[in-house]
Amino acid sequence: MPEKVLREKVLRHVRAADEAQTVAEIAGATDVPSTTVRFHLHALAEDGLVEAAAAPSDGPGRPSMLYRARPAMDPSGPRDFALLAHLLVDVLESVPGATERARRSGRVWGTERARSSTDAVADLVGLLDEAGFAPERRAEGIRLNRCPFLEVARRRPGVTCAVHRGMIEGVLGAHDADLELVDLESFLAGDHCLATIRPSPPGR
Repeated sequence: MPEKVLREKVLRHVRAADEAQTVAEIAGATDVPSTTVRFHLHALAEDGLVEAAAAPSDGPGRPSMLYRARPAMDPSGPRDFALLAHLLVDVLESVPGATERARRSGRVWGTERARSSTDAVADLVGLLDEAGFAPERRAEGIRLNRCPFLEVARRRPGVTCAVHRGMIEGVLGAHDADLELVDLESFLAGDHCLATIRPSPPGR
């Protein structure tokens, strides 16, 4: 059973219980091994969904821990991060200098994630792949076959594509490899974007 399903199962039981329960009691009621229950209770406690307290001691030895649910927003159900992205991009675009702000944010992303163990372009391709761009290294540059922010990019290309530019610039800059992003062409032939990368001119 997937870990997420097990965690939700443990949380549902703790929420439905009339009183705090031990790990053994929760394991018996959910048919989940005690070690697994303890692992998920610890994670739920870190998320603020469950609280633990020591049971009253009835003799020597370490007392058992009792777990109960904490009042919290229901974490189940779908998330709509696309809606949030649309709203935030709308807000950002209304701010003076929005494009450059978005580009700087992308540069920070690229700078922080660049890996010095590989060459700059290989690292860039790998990071773009991890981010969901499905990149291909071509003679003319790096072809991006998909956009993980497609709906937002079509609606607000100025801000969204500026983030992409910054991401590429951040990775290249972190490697100090005398390479620069010359252009990032969006939605070529309707099915890809193209990042053109060339050696930096002497003196730059």
